[in-house]
Amino acid sequence: MTPAEVLGARVLDPFCANGVLATIHELADASHSKPIADLIAEGRWRAELLLTLGRSAPPRYANFIGRFRDDPDASVRQAVAVALGRIENAAVSVPLLIHLLARGEGIQDFPVKWGAAGSLVALARRGRADGVRRRLLELFHDTNAMTVALAARALAGTGDARGLVKLRELTAHGEPRVRQEALLALGEAADRGARAEVTRRLKDENLAVRACAVYALARIGGPAAVPVLRTAIDQALDEDRALERRKQGGEDPRALDAKYGRGEFDLRETLQEAIAAATTGRP
Repeated sequence: MTPAEVLGARVLDPFCANGVLATIHELADASHSKPIADLIAEGRWRAELLLTLGRSAPPRYANFIGRFRDDPDASVRQAVAVALGRIENAAVSVPLLIHLLARGEGIQDFPVKWGAAGSLVALARRGRADGVRRRLLELFHDTNAMTVALAARALAGTGDARGLVKLRELTAHGEPRVRQEALLALGEAADRGARAEVTRRLKDENLAVRACAVYALARIGGPAAVPVLRTAIDQALDEDRALERRKQGGEDPRALDAKYGRGEFDLRETLQEAIAAATTGRP
């Protein structure tokens, strides 16, 4: 995997394995809302049909979608987060999405938080920016650093530079996962103001963070950054080989991998993608 592939894999698409549900999703309109809601209530194809309801149902169905925010199935909770960003009822959707973004700390909760953040951006771009920005800024005080990172990414996505400022700060956070998310977001935004912070992370002790910094700098620096990217990956590969020698010397492989992010990304493939992005301007 590469950082770009990780971002691409986060797009929710539950219809690829079910052509019938995909067709229903494309063809459904407001007149189908009641039978779709009935199927959801029965527990049938809940995640898929919640997305369909979000796309096609009248605004009042935002309350119905929100009922499933505590579903034991994480894929259903993720669908709720995405569907609430599609239905036209910001008064109901925004508080529910803020709740979904702020809750949960485990890996299983991340897709829900990610979906909620993306939906808040979508609502802001459709004319609810001030209210969404205010609520996202409030989350900067949350005790969960990943929540802060995703809130900052969403705020930046609304066009508010305060989100980028917070993301730059988070590139030096103590948790590697938070540093990674901040770098991925800065790369997506091609934030030229973050060049110094991103460049510092090219020598991060965590190899996965370094890979995300390479991804980000490619989009920020353009063709001029290519020599720096090559050097950064060469150094990361040297570090990777040194860690392998430490494993062979008897150190705990799992502990080393966890601490240094070894094996999370294919460093050589990350470099090739980064060079392509830097030289063409496309992800």
